Formats: sequence, C-alpha cells, structure tokens
Amino acid sequence: MQLDPPETPNQIQHQSTSQSPPPSDQYGPQHYDASGEPRGLWHQRERSMSPRSVGETDVLRPLGPAVHPDVLEERLRRLSVRDQSSTERPTLAGQRIAEYESALTPSAPRQALGFKVTKRADNGTARVDLADFPNEILTHILSHLHPDSHASVALVSKRFYALVTTPHAWRMAFQRFFPAQDALSTPSGLKVVAWGEDDDDTVRSEVRVFTRLAPHASWRSEYLSRTRLLRSLSRGKPGASSGGVGVSSRAGQSSKKAAAVLTYNTKVPSIITHVHATFKPNGKKPPRVIHGAADLGVGSASDPTVGKVEKWGLDDPFAFAQLDEVMPQLIPYGMGEGPAAIPNVMDVSQPHGLVGGEGFPGGRVFFRPAGEYRGKYLGQELGLVEAHPDIPKIPELSEGICSVWIAKSSSVPTVTQSMVGIMTGSSLGVVTTYALGYDPSAPRYTPGEVSARWVLSPGVPIIALKVDDSYSQKRKALNRVWAIALNALGEVYYLTQPPSPPASKSKADDSIKLAWHTARSTYWHLVEATRRQARPDDSGRNAVRGSYSPRSPSNAMSLQKEQMIAEAREIERFLRYKPAHFRKVCYGWDMRRKLEVDFASDDEQGAGECFFILDCALDDDQVWALRRFTRTVAHQPRATITLPAAVELSEPAPRQSIFGGDSARSASPNPSNSHLLKQVLSSSGKRSPSPISIASRASDDWVETKFFSKEIGGATVTASAIDSSLMALVTSFEDPLKDASGLPTSGPATPSGQLPSDIPGRRARLIGLGTNSGKIVLWNTRAGHTGDGILPVRVIQTESPEISCLALSALYLVHGGSDGLVQAWDPLASTLDPVRTINSRSPGRMPRHLLALHPTITDTNFSAVGAIHLDPDPTVLHGVVAFGTFVRFWAYSSSNQVPGRKRRLRHSDVHGRPTGRRHGGGVKGYIAAEAEELRDEQRHKAREQARLRSRFGVGINNLSEEEALQYAEMISQESFLLEGQRRTSASDTGSAADLDTTSTTGSMDTITPEPSVTDMSPPTGSTSAAIETISENEYELQIQTAIRLSLLEGVNDAGRSPKGNSSCEFDGPITFKEKKARQPSSSSPSSSHTPMVKRAGSSSRTITSTTAIADDDLELALQLSLAEEESRKAMAGLGTSGDEFPPLSGWGKGKGKGRVM
Repeated sequence: MQLDPPETPNQIQHQSTSQSPPPSDQYGPQHYDASGEPRGLWHQRERSMSPRSVGETDVLRPLGPAVHPDVLEERLRRLSVRDQSSTERPTLAGQRIAEYESALTPSAPRQALGFKVTKRADNGTARVDLADFPNEILTHILSHLHPDSHASVALVSKRFYALVTTPHAWRMAFQRFFPAQDALSTPSGLKVVAWGEDDDDTVRSEVRVFTRLAPHASWRSEYLSRTRLLRSLSRGKPGASSGGVGVSSRAGQSSKKAAAVLTYNTKVPSIITHVHATFKPNGKKPPRVIHGAADLGVGSASDPTVGKVEKWGLDDPFAFAQLDEVMPQLIPYGMGEGPAAIPNVMDVSQPHGLVGGEGFPGGRVFFRPAGEYRGKYLGQELGLVEAHPDIPKIPELSEGICSVWIAKSSSVPTVTQSMVGIMTGSSLGVVTTYALGYDPSAPRYTPGEVSARWVLSPGVPIIALKVDDSYSQKRKALNRVWAIALNALGEVYYLTQPPSPPASKSKADDSIKLAWHTARSTYWHLVEATRRQARPDDSGRNAVRGSYSPRSPSNAMSLQKEQMIAEAREIERFLRYKPAHFRKVCYGWDMRRKLEVDFASDDEQGAGECFFILDCALDDDQVWALRRFTRTVAHQPRATITLPAAVELSEPAPRQSIFGGDSARSASPNPSNSHLLKQVLSSSGKRSPSPISIASRASDDWVETKFFSKEIGGATVTASAIDSSLMALVTSFEDPLKDASGLPTSGPATPSGQLPSDIPGRRARLIGLGTNSGKIVLWNTRAGHTGDGILPVRVIQTESPEISCLALSALYLVHGGSDGLVQAWDPLASTLDPVRTINSRSPGRMPRHLLALHPTITDTNFSAVGAIHLDPDPTVLHGVVAFGTFVRFWAYSSSNQVPGRKRRLRHSDVHGRPTGRRHGGGVKGYIAAEAEELRDEQRHKAREQARLRSRFGVGINNLSEEEALQYAEMISQESFLLEGQRRTSASDTGSAADLDTTSTTGSMDTITPEPSVTDMSPPTGSTSAAIETISENEYELQIQTAIRLSLLEGVNDAGRSPKGNSSCEFDGPITFKEKKARQPSSSSPSSSHTPMVKRAGSSSRTITSTTAIADDDLELALQLSLAEEESRKAMAGLGTSGDEFPPLSGWGKGKGKGRVM
C-alpha cells in the first residue's frame, strides 16, 4: 500500500512543448568547460525548454557558474523559479532549499488510498539457474573451487562432469592457485591471501612453467597432486611407509614412536660439505646416506631412518693435508706467481663410494669404495713414458686436483663398459677417467684403474666437470652430449661419444700408455663461443699466444707419427706456463666459476643440450653473470635427399691436420648404418633420420643467451642449484607425453581429453641462485632465446643473512642459510611464505674437539648449511640436510588421506564393508544392511546386560532398574549402620579408662540413631545393651589373644628374649612381682585417645561393667610397662661383663696402645 504524494503546484511544472532527441549522456548534469561554454547537449536542452525572458535568465545565474538548472533531468525541472514580472510575495526562509530537495526526490504516481494486489512474477521464467550459464563462464566459476570439491561437482550431471574433467577447467584452476611469475608483480609488503579470498579475479598470465610430478601427468592430476603434497609438507606429519624415520627394514629394529625428523651426529671430524643418499629401500637394504668433508677427504655412511652411523670411513685414519700446511705462502686460485692451487675437492656417491682430490701442487686422487673400509690413491702406476715420445710428460710435482666426479648410478659405467666411473680434472688441464664396475663383454679393469687421459687446455686448470648420470644407449646412438669440462679461462669442452675399450688388455700392458691410446678413440670438442680472448698489447704477440692452445688429438684426425710427437712437445711447452702467464695474455681468469648443465634439454632436432656458466662476483672488481649456451646442429642442404635402404654409404675420408684442423667437425664414429640407432628410434616412436642427415652433420653451433635479474644487483652469488627430479632428467624423445602412442590406453584416472601437445609445465626446468643478501632467484633453463635476455620467474626473499646451499625438485625448493635456517618454499608461489621450516637457526660456535683436531678451521661457520639432498621422486617428501657435523633427515607423509571435506562413509553392506547409499546395491541391499546393523545392536545390548547382572546384580529376581537401586540402597544402609556400631563399641572400650566417672553417669545426652531399613522403629534399650555386651566381649578376647601372641614372640625356647631383636637386650629371665592395683586417675583423658561416642539407652549396669573391664586392661598394661622398666635397670646394673663385644679401655697419656682390662 502506497500513499499519494502531495500535489505539486502547477506553476512549478514546466513541460516541454517541443520534441527533442534523447540525450546521449546519462551520467548526471552537464558541466561547463573552462572557457565558459556548455558541454554536451546544453543547446538542445535550451531549445527544448519554453521561452523565457532575459531577466529570468539573469535570476538563474547566481546558482553557480558550473551547473545550470535547465540541463538537469526531468525531476530537476520542478524547481520553482521566481518570476520578476509576477506579484511580489514574501519568501519564507529556506524555501529555496526545500524546493530543491523536493525536486530531487523521485515522484511516485498518484494512487488511491488502500491496498493494491500485484501479481507475482513467474519463478520459472524470472529465476536464473546455474545451468543457464554458458560453458565458458561455468568453467571459470568451477576453477575457483577448492580442489577437494571437484570430485563432488563431477557427480551433479553429465554436463558438469564434462566441464570438470576437461583440461581447460583444470588449467584455469592451476593458474589461479599457482601464480608463478605473476607473483613478481606483487609488492613485497603484501602477501598472497588464502584460498577463496583472492580479490583479483583476473589471470594475468596463461603460461605456467614447471616440471611435472609424474610421467603421465595431466592438468587435473598435476593440480590435485601438487596441492595435496604441499598441504602434506606444511602439516609435517611423519610418514608411515618404508623409508620413514624409525622405520627400518633391518631385522630386529623397530621404532617406539614414528617421527618426521631425525637429527644425528655423523662422527665426521670436520664440517660436512657433500651428501648423497638413496631413500627408497632396495630389497632388504634400508635407505643409506653418505656424507663427507672435502677439506680432510673423509666421510662416513649412516642409516637415516634410525640415525645409526656405520663403521665405513671411520676406521680408516686417513686424512688429506691442507693447502695452508703444505704451502703456506702460496696464493690460491692462481692469483699469485706460483702454480695454481685450490682447497681440496670431493664428490660422494652412495652406490660407489667417495673420491677426493688434493688441490695443492703434487696432489693426488683418493678413492674409497662403498664396500671397503680402506681407501687408496689412484694413478700411482709409473709407466715408461720416456719410451713413447707421442705421449706428453706431465710434471706431477706441479699438478693438483681441481675437480672430481664419481658416478651416482650405474648408467654411465654400464654404457661405457665400466671404463668411466670416476673423472678428475687437474690444475694443468688434464682430464683422467678411472674404471668402475665390471663388464664381462669388455676388457677387465680393476676398480680405480686409469682408463683414459686427455690434455684439454695445457696449463689452464679444469675447474668443473659434469657428466650425464642418465646416460643411456639411446642417447649414445643419437650423439648426445654426455660430459662437459670447464677451465679457468671460461672455455668449455664436451664429449658426444665415450671412449672405446681397447681390443685386448693384459696385465703386462702399461696402464698409462694404454690410457693415452684409448683416449684417442674419442675427441673433446671446444665450444667456439667460449674460446679464450687475448689481451691486446703493443707488439701484438698476445694475439697469437692468447688465442691458441693445443690439446690431445684423436684417431679420426689420422695424424702421422711425427705429427703426434710434435703435438706432444707443444703440449709440454704449454704445461710449463704458470697462471700468471695466462692472466697476462688472456681475459677472464677465474677459478671460482660454477658450471650447471641440462643434459635433458632437447629441441627435437637431435640437439638442444645446454650448459650455464656462472660468474659469482666474489672479487670486488667483478659482477655476477649467468650465461646459457644451447647446442644446435647445422645440416647441409643435401641432407634432405633420401636414399633406398639397400644403398650403403661409404664413410668419407677425414681431412688430415697436424693440430686438429677438423676440430669443428664431429669426430665420433658414423652411426648411420647402426642397427642399434634404427631400433632405438623406432622404439621411441620417431621417424628414423636418413643416413645422409647424420653423416652430413657439419658442425655444432652454440647459441649464447644471457639471464638478467635486477633483484641481485651488485650482490655476490653464494649458491646455485638446478632441478634434479626424475622428470627434469627426461629428454623429449623419452617423454611419454610427447607422442600419442606413449600414452596409456586407459588414460588418467578421470578422462581429461587432453591433447598430447598440451603438456603441463611445457617441460620446463628451473635453476636457482642464492646471494649473500638472502635472496633466491629462479629462471626457466629451457626458455626460448631472446636478444634482451631472460627474466626470472620467481624471486624469494628469505630470512637468512646469506644463502649457503640450495636444492630444487619439481615440487618445492629448500634453502640453507649461513645461520642454519632451512626452509621449504613453493617455486610456483601458491604462498609467499615458506611452506615449512625444516631446521631453525643455531649458534655458530665450533666444538672444542674439532678445534683441538684442526686449529686452522677457526674461521669456518659451524652453523652454516653445507649440503642438501632431496629425493629425486618429488611425490616422496624425503630429504637430508647437513650443517656442521650433524645431519637432519626428514620423511613427511604424502598419503592420499586428506582431512576436511572427504565424504564420510556411514553405511556398510551385509559383509561389513563400508559403502555409501549410492553404491549399496539398491533398496534390497540397503534394507539388509540396516537389518544387520539392528542385529549387531541387539547382540551388543545383550552382552552389556549380562555383564551388569554378573557384576552389579542388575536383573536378579526380575527386578526393574529402580527396584534394584532401592534394594542396593537398603543393603548399603544396613551395612553402614552395623559398621558404625562396631566402630563405636571399639572406641568405647579403648577410651573408657580415660573417662571421668562423674561425666559418664548422668551428663551424657541421648541421641536417637537412624532407623533401620527393615524396621522403621528405633531399637529398644535391652537390645542395644545385648549387642554392645557381645561386641565388647569379642573385642576383649581379641585384645587378650593379641597380647599373648606378642609375649610369645619375644621369648625363645629357654624362656629368654632373643638377642638382637630389641634395644633392651638381657640374658636373665623376667620375673613379674604382684602389686596392688591402683585406681585410675580422675584427670581428663589424653588428647591422643579417641573421644567416646555418645550412645542412647545405656544404663548404670553397663557403665559399671565397662569401667571394670577398662580397669583390668589398664592394670595389665601398667604391669607390662613396669616389668620392662625393671628389666632395663637390671641390665644397666650388670655392667659389660656379659657383652659379646666388650669395649677396649685404657689409661695413660700420649700415643700408643692402652692396656686392656
């Protein structure tokens, strides 16, 4: 019901007399420009209004220069304006304001007073259902749901099932939950809000680069698995599966309580710098961790699940010498005038053992196998090098070991026929490989025997070595790069084929000579983009000396004997140069560069491997730099010609060059007609390249790309790491998602309809750098080449003052700080805070026993994290971190049981198996399940009633529960009354002797006791007296029996008290003298006696008998006390003549023995 508004005077309503087009501006009144001209439709509105006089317009001018009332909407035209020509009338105060406010109020149509019935709109036509939205909007809405809700939404209808299971919805949900590079635009002061609280509904980037968690991953499985694992990591629950803390597969070992983290001492006498582990038990073997200290070259092994350290490595008293001890005046890293030297280096491998290198001049390689308790030095065989002029002579006294590598798996030793298991680089530019393992099809090498040796850059140290631990026969057939070496000038050398084993090998052969000849079966290629650059000088001699360097030739060069000898002499001349010479003639000397390699990168053209050179800017005059070099293969035009399969190509004759003129050409054997290559390519599902395309490979080009980050600025890079998870080590031809044939026939658990080309994460791999300011910067190693450089995808600011160690997996990143802080982060920025803190800060004090053993390590930070190793399987939350001499192992649960929104299964079938109503087998099955539940309840109720009947008597004589309670109450009351009467009589007997006779005869109050349950009337006096007499007689008999027994216990067979039983010992018999009974004292009773309880119905006869009995008891007690006192006095008078041990007594003064009486 609505009321009519008041009528408006006609003089203030001015209707338009002319028709005008509707205004196009719908956002309020029109305003004037700065020049005073009206905007928009002011002139149209002026023409549409009725004509007015000039004077009336002047009156309206005081309203303001910016807004004119004629340009207002229709509701504003009801404003009353005075007319100068009208009759003068008085104006009330505030009338103009009231009219203005009334004009702004919307006018309602005139309605009669009363009710109005309005027909309700049809709900079916006016309501908008969720199903009315198009698929694009529904997909966008579903992407906002929590990951636990998608399974429930899929059960709504077929349409919702199709929308939820399509990859587009899951991709949008993934992009919304994991912002990744979009987090870079978030200010540092703001934090990402929780799920469901995001106020920004726009997705700024449609690209997410990451490494997949599983081989056959889809957007759905990747989203659900990643969110579940991150929640499990944040909760930190202990894992119950094998490999967890306290779970050991050894016999007889078990844990009392499962834990998620275990910290233990490794017993290594120095700070741990290297850690490697295998977390998945292999058969009966438990997880095993090997940890070593590079400065001493020592290590130990342990079981991380129980913290038990093995004897391996601890029984050997071996330890490296230190550079400061051997040559204290030598400047390290080749910055002085002497030879190049660095601190000792090490590498560890859980399957194979430990290898270390002494970095000072004259240093050697030390190897301790995993199955032996004693280690040995390698390469001690002194061959007759002088008898072979084509082999260069290495000055061992000036050579140190600058880099080492040992195989982490059996892949490389298997493919190389056990020839390459250990690789070392020396300060003179020599690379040596040592055999590891055993291959029955190849010549037998003993573990640690020299198998091949090259001189790559004579005089320039090899500071880093990287080998592909996932090397396989397929990669070997495709000429993939499998080993890379970096020297101090920034030059990079790589191998595409392993060395071929010799045709025959006997014990009489010289191993050193055989190693040099075996090394010629392959060739180290130089990356031309990294070739050394000469410093310009006035004479121009540096242009030749600084740009040329000889290296070991290969058999593919077909050099003559004289050319080999000349090459060896040239190498020997360069070996005599000191680092000062190379720093003078060349740019870029730096022995603290770092090398990271991505062997699995692939461009699907037979190449794509890339490596990274990192300049850490450890000196004041340097700046940090990260450069990537990507391999591309150039083919000749005739490579597109296809030949019949029956035509065999002859191998082209290589060109002869004295110093490797054909170095740019691949020197590996031609595998074009290899049956293995065809088999490998056919199994991988790719089209086999024609023989021409492989044989005509001209050269390998390396494209350089720079990585930038303004967040690092002028900081120093202190740590680096690259993702080492399982899927990050898989090439494109090994990826099951790259080919439709590689997908399983059943597909994912929920069909996603995902195309094979739509790979989640785009096969990306992350690399991270840590700085001395506590920042971590991440890049995508496989990003496309751009001339402007590649920007980071994630920047993390930690709470540590300096990053000392980094580790990356496909799921999370773990950083270790110089203060001992270890935290896990999400690289995809689902939260800007750390997901979990694995280790808190710790003090950096060095233990005293370490300082006593090694006084030179006083400057070392004991609390800094030295090494971190993560499980290669990102779905298993296992890892190891080392700080000081301690190791912390974590094993968090990654189970599928997610609390919160999981559907609770409340029903069960006939056989007791839990199930829901939807899957209960229809109505009949549901009824049967309910009947079974009722029968179970009845059986349980019967057992409970039987237990109550046997324990409490419930149900006896068919009594109800209330009747049984009343009966129990009656029995308990009677028992309570009888027990109270017995206690009253006992207290009366004990305290009767102490009571005053005058106070017990007539001054006692009478108290009526509680009536009995069986007889509601109080008992009579005679009954009470009889009960009391019976109770007192029984109590008197008990007292007499107790006194008699106590006397008998204190007398032996001779009638004497036995010795040693009491403090008053005597030999004579006790004689009792009869005395007259004394009257009891009339004094007040003692406070220690229990006061007498007042009784009702007592008579003078009862009191008299009670008093007499009490007097007799008191007299007996007095007689006993007097007899005891007389016996004590008699013992005192007898003296010590009868003592068993008489004391010694004497007299006299001074020292000496007294006379014995």
